[in-house]
Amino acid sequence: MPQSAPGDITAPFEAQLGFAMGRLQVDLVQGASDLDAVQRLRAARFRGGQGSDLDRFDPHCQHLLIRDLYDGTPCAAARFRLLADPASIAASYTAQFYDLGTLASTGLRMLEIGRICIAGQRRGDPDIPRALLAGLTQRAMALRVQMLVGCASFAGASVARHAGALRHLAANHIGPEPLRPRRRDACATVDLARVASTDPPGPGGIPPLLRMYLGMGGWVSDHAVRDPDLDTLHVFTAVETGRIPPARRRMLQALARGPLPSQHERLS
Repeated sequence: MPQSAPGDITAPFEAQLGFAMGRLQVDLVQGASDLDAVQRLRAARFRGGQGSDLDRFDPHCQHLLIRDLYDGTPCAAARFRLLADPASIAASYTAQFYDLGTLASTGLRMLEIGRICIAGQRRGDPDIPRALLAGLTQRAMALRVQMLVGCASFAGASVARHAGALRHLAANHIGPEPLRPRRRDACATVDLARVASTDPPGPGGIPPLLRMYLGMGGWVSDHAVRDPDLDTLHVFTAVETGRIPPARRRMLQALARGPLPSQHERLS
């Protein structure tokens, strides 16, 4: 097994399958009833409460479910998949939209994260995103991944609606050329560097989840993809675990291993 750098987020430890954070219980989905709770959350978030959001990728993923410890109410969910070889990378959800050939050639162990959703009545609870982050960090540590990847979405596929944020990404957060994905011909793409807008570039319109990844040292693709199925515009997003700023890394490790930090220790 390869050795981790000092302080690396992938340093080995005995990860539990579930843990509590305050009044929240974070677990891996273990059976049909848990998966049904995940599906209800996803249907409400991504399908307007109609039909199912489960797809052909779900059987290959593990699922994280957060419940309220007091009443058992499902609060949030996410799915993730270990991508440890070229075959799994090519068969991933993200590879539908982005050519990941350059990443596949690196041999990096990656964790693909997606379908993050929070119950409508809990979207104002700041501890929910932190519990999701703790659970995903725990999995990343246990699986010794070197990169977190996925599609970070903007609600609505209109480029004009997100022009200021996209221009900000183009100016400040494009990933390294040897790693970032290439375009797929079958996808409707938008070159971030060519987005025109009368509004000045700025981070204000960046979705909270993407803002969190960028705060961890993450980067994005040089183009966005329109997803008509979900009516979103998304960018490929990656966080190289070895490049997470030390202070943020320590906080992530604390979140994954213990109870909620105090107010003064909370993530910015």
